[in-house]
Amino acid sequence: MPEVKGFRAFRFDPTVAGPYDDAITPPYDVINPSQRAELMARSPFNMVHVLLPEGEGDERYRNAAARLDSWLTQGALKQDPEPSFYLLSQTFKGLDGQELVRKGFFAAARLPEYGKSSYLDHERVFDKKVADRLALTEHTRAQLGAVFVMYRDPNALLAPFYDEMRRRPEDMRAVTIDGVTQRVWKVPQDEAVTRFFRDETLYIADGHHRFRMACLYRDRMHEREQPNGDRPYDFVLMGFVDINDPGLRVWPTHRLLDPPEGFTEPAFLNAAGEWFDIAPAGDDLAARVEAAPGCAIGVAVHNGGRHILTLRDIDRAAFLGDDRTDAWRDLDVAVLHRGLFERVMGLPDGAEYVYEPRADAALAAVVLGEKKLGFFLKGTRTEQICACAHAADPMPQKSTYFFPKLPSGAVIHRLVADA
Repeated sequence: MPEVKGFRAFRFDPTVAGPYDDAITPPYDVINPSQRAELMARSPFNMVHVLLPEGEGDERYRNAAARLDSWLTQGALKQDPEPSFYLLSQTFKGLDGQELVRKGFFAAARLPEYGKSSYLDHERVFDKKVADRLALTEHTRAQLGAVFVMYRDPNALLAPFYDEMRRRPEDMRAVTIDGVTQRVWKVPQDEAVTRFFRDETLYIADGHHRFRMACLYRDRMHEREQPNGDRPYDFVLMGFVDINDPGLRVWPTHRLLDPPEGFTEPAFLNAAGEWFDIAPAGDDLAARVEAAPGCAIGVAVHNGGRHILTLRDIDRAAFLGDDRTDAWRDLDVAVLHRGLFERVMGLPDGAEYVYEPRADAALAAVVLGEKKLGFFLKGTRTEQICACAHAADPMPQKSTYFFPKLPSGAVIHRLVADA
């Protein structure tokens, strides 16, 4: 059963660190090199100095720890005096340009013992990424970004908990580099919230590597310290969002690639036609994919055509193989990878692709010839994510793109006994 509780967060003091806009960032893994350079130049207190530190090898992690320590010494980061929850509101624009608001909250959650988890995941993790975050955590002794989890509250039992957002102004407001307005309210630890989650299943939406890293760090510290009671590292910083929140969005991640040797557009369409109905499309390719019923995949060819491929009502196990679960075979991205890429085009499992969540940017890359082929998907539905999580059948890489990401630096969970 999940144990969710308040914690004493470290937060930026704007009288020392300057505007929140110049300190708070998206997570490390969605910050590109040009954004990293821009954020570093904004302020010596920008989170990117710790999330993506300068230097080579272990020097990077030492630099991150030194930077974080300097912020603490200068009073740029200060710890709240009592355990609290932290409400979060994120205002952003959807793919259609309409303004949306997603709400949630930050808290500390007890890490599970192996084999006894109420946290279900849907992504495969990679050892290199886990090792990088683990080294950073061992040097900084802090959880700098939250694991994003979804929960179900069909009866709106937590609605009163969120009422503080309407009663008073936020304690922190920042506009991050991704254009999202982030607002945070510090609120008292609430036993009703803790009770609510005791019987809940939580679905990891984003931050699988951070979650795995937190478990490994906890295990290492237990072996090293042999503690008698709880320590901060027994808990992980989490951001909680209701799966039915109207602002919860899962964007598609489109694929760009160069075709294999011998590829021709007519031969590809002829081979795909055994399984798909094929119709021509134009500049509105991505919009038509999103509006199409069933499993529909858009294809754009450099100096060629644009097409909508709609999977027929077939035995998916016959097309995709019977070595995976029904939940996995229900995914459009599984149809794309196992069906079109591997079966029709002959690409190997694990082939590398360029991933792009913005349809206009993906289509422009094909038009300019930066990549010769573009494949366009619908966003994965949350019920499909939950089904794969329950089936313990990891989805293909980059099957989901939750937007916005949870901000890094809004609250920091230090992993030292006096914090």
